[in-house]
Amino acid sequence: MNADSNVLLLPLCFFGLYMILEAADWGLCLSAPLVCRSRDENRAVLGLLRPCLDGNELWYFLGLFMMGAAIPGVSDNLFHTENIVLILLVAAGALLRMAASLFRNSFSQPAVMKVISVFSYLALAVMGLAGSSLLMNDGSQFSVLGIFCALWMILAAFQLGTLYGAVKAVNPLAERFRAAFLVSSVLTVVVYIILAILLKSHAGDSNTYGSFFWISLVATAILFVAAFFMTRMRHVKVGLAAAYVSSFFAIAIYLSAYAAVLPSLFTVEVDSLKQAMDGMPSTALLVIAFVWTLGAFLWRQIRKKEYYEWKDHV
Repeated sequence: MNADSNVLLLPLCFFGLYMILEAADWGLCLSAPLVCRSRDENRAVLGLLRPCLDGNELWYFLGLFMMGAAIPGVSDNLFHTENIVLILLVAAGALLRMAASLFRNSFSQPAVMKVISVFSYLALAVMGLAGSSLLMNDGSQFSVLGIFCALWMILAAFQLGTLYGAVKAVNPLAERFRAAFLVSSVLTVVVYIILAILLKSHAGDSNTYGSFFWISLVATAILFVAAFFMTRMRHVKVGLAAAYVSSFFAIAIYLSAYAAVLPSLFTVEVDSLKQAMDGMPSTALLVIAFVWTLGAFLWRQIRKKEYYEWKDHV
């Protein structure tokens, strides 16, 4: 990767941080109508969305802001139409999940849960399509690459959400979450392999990216297989840990393709990015925000299970 690619690593890391931290929340919303059989189970799933204020969206907004500053050709400013749509989707998703976790009795109705799920599918699809357009010479969103980016974002979130539910819910809901993860695994593997091939074809034959691509792809595959078999053997905590690390490498492949391709399609304005960074919150505030979001993530991993009363057996 050249110097221009290195300039883009910081905003791309912010996108990756958001994807890792928020994927399980999106995934719980995606999968809830498929695994829940009662309002009590719906309430249990909504309880898994806590804590409400984790601040993960901050990293997406910062990434969007810095990307627009570094590559003016991508968007004239933060309030470009496409950016507004992405900001609204991310913010609306966060507010919707926060309201649902706070007012579980009202949001646990099956019809409302389906609305939340449909919104989550559409939001992730739009984010995948919008992101892929940056890699296209003509800026097209509805391309083969765009379709597989959208599918992968949905499936990746679905997998982490269901596996997190398998760890933090109780049976029989936890068992349904586990089954949903296992059943969707084959489709996820197929979609990601196709996406990886498409990303590699767009990124070209750069020696640096090529080496990173293959190493990360092997790591992703090994860890995903480990997550699958650990989950199949009901070691869901180990499976969740392996799935998160696998997702890290998968996201790294995805975002590094942008670092390799964007400098060849757009002019990277280093000075513009520096000016934008001068207007950002101080380093101390960013450190506090990082500690807050990381703390919320770690709390979610060690929190107690979400219990509910299973009445179907009566």
